[in-house]
Amino acid sequence: MGWRGTLRSVNAAMRAAEREAQRRYRQEQKEAIAADAAQAVDDWEEHIRNLITIHTSLSDTIDWHSVAHLGEPQKPAKCTRYREKLAPAMKSFKPRFFDKLLGGTEKRKQKLINSFLQAKERDAAEDQKALEKYRSDYAEWVSDNAMARKLLAGDPEAMKEVVAEMQSLSAEDRIGSYIEFRFAQGVVHAIAEVHTDEVVPDFRRKQLASGRLSETKMPVGEFNELYQDYVASVALKVAGDLFQILPLGEMHVTCRTNKLDSQTGHMRPAPILSVKFVRETIASLNLEHIDPSDSLRNFVHQMDFKRTKGFEAIQPILPIT
Repeated sequence: MGWRGTLRSVNAAMRAAEREAQRRYRQEQKEAIAADAAQAVDDWEEHIRNLITIHTSLSDTIDWHSVAHLGEPQKPAKCTRYREKLAPAMKSFKPRFFDKLLGGTEKRKQKLINSFLQAKERDAAEDQKALEKYRSDYAEWVSDNAMARKLLAGDPEAMKEVVAEMQSLSAEDRIGSYIEFRFAQGVVHAIAEVHTDEVVPDFRRKQLASGRLSETKMPVGEFNELYQDYVASVALKVAGDLFQILPLGEMHVTCRTNKLDSQTGHMRPAPILSVKFVRETIASLNLEHIDPSDSLRNFVHQMDFKRTKGFEAIQPILPIT
């Protein structure tokens, strides 16, 4: 092959390599786009799922009846563990033959006595530690017992104190901006300021066969129903958490959000859902598998909702003004 043929072969090989590099680049770009699209769809689905399953994660249960009947902690017994280890040596101590000859008996005896005194100090330190723990446990028992008896008697101040200690509701930003609690005559009323419908995405996402991301506008009916499920999930969450930490048979939850006041033209907080929850009923529900909005049929509630328009303001079961 002449030099021209050699160059033509080299150029052809370079062009083939360039085409292969371009092909690989396009494939990598396609895979990257597909991966980004898949992640975007996953993020969208997770956001929707989180909005309508707020009620599935509740606080730990506190059994106040058990707390009220729990016996007081027992005083600790005196610690003799370290001295007992030396007791056999102390009891069996005898002068040895060579100790008598060399005068080592007193040295061995003194060494044993010193070890015993150290053991006594260690036992005393254990006694002090156990006593401090007992005092702490006893003080906690007195406090918990008194709190349990107040709660079982329906003391509103005790309920306020327990609710103030509960962090899960105040820290749960999916619920909304804040929750107000009212306690009167054995009735607990939680007023949750939920997010507006802006918390729900107004679009759908899916991944096309090509791997690219497709976003389309969500139908109004589907959008409103998702927001309804979110609000219902918040109500269930608030009630569920309170039943977990307070010995209540029933309680009220009102959800409100900012809505346009047609009389003033301004946004103002308006109640959109009010529910009277009963402990036995909510305990019988399989919270993992219910539809939040449908589950409201199990309870007395006030709600004005239309699939085409969403929520309208209501008069709650208990007044909030």
